[in-house]
Amino acid sequence: MFGLIATIALAATAVYQAQAALPANCDRNATVVAYDTCNIISAKHNVSTYQLAAVNTGIIDANCDNLQIGEIICLGLTGQDCETTYVVQSGDSCISIADMFNIPESTLLQNNPNLNQTCTNLYPQEVLCVSSTIYVNSTQSR
Repeated sequence: MFGLIATIALAATAVYQAQAALPANCDRNATVVAYDTCNIISAKHNVSTYQLAAVNTGIIDANCDNLQIGEIICLGLTGQDCETTYVVQSGDSCISIADMFNIPESTLLQNNPNLNQTCTNLYPQEVLCVSSTIYVNSTQSR
């Protein structure tokens, strides 16, 4: 009986600590489940791959290979939460994606600062913010 109570207490403490680690202005969050990757979470919750990594700095590493089942992660910050997304398909280019969503390529690049200026690092299954509203601070470096 004591072992069960201790396990429940440890689980509750872990959840509390995970929630405490979220940014104060976290607008929405998700709990990591088995087989989740950053791209899967991003596609499932309409959040760009860049935004997911940016709002979880210190939680998710650069390769997104340290997700833990049960971990609570932030999906977007209040006022900076792009929910208009697109999952990149093989053969897509930044120009074709921008045209598909009737936005300037410069807006696509500004909202996805993980993409280089020539868009040669775009890859299938990456999730991009395709909003016409700029959500990412334009002074961030690429």
